[in-house]
Amino acid sequence: MKVKSLCLSLYLFSALAYGSQHQMIDTLGSSSKGQFVAVEEYGYNSGSHSYYVTIKIVNVWTKNYVGETIEVELPAHRPHVLQEARDQAKNLAHDELSKFRINI
Repeated sequence: MKVKSLCLSLYLFSALAYGSQHQMIDTLGSSSKGQFVAVEEYGYNSGSHSYYVTIKIVNVWTKNYVGETIEVELPAHRPHVLQEARDQAKNLAHDELSKFRINI
């Protein structure tokens, strides 16, 4: 239930974003006890004509971000580049996700 409320609040927060930025927020996974949740924000930034991905880990018990933030930004030449950026971010976040025992 905490994960759903966290995702809902993140979604509502994302609605306040600038019109030149299109974004989605998704939950990548959580730890076995549900204490840590990996959240992925990704989308398109028309100002820089690029796709971006940000992965953060949230401790839902304390409602704080923990660990390192992973950020990837690639030029938006083709639609498939967004998936490449998401895959690259997941690969970069592998050690951080393992540290908090998050399975994706």
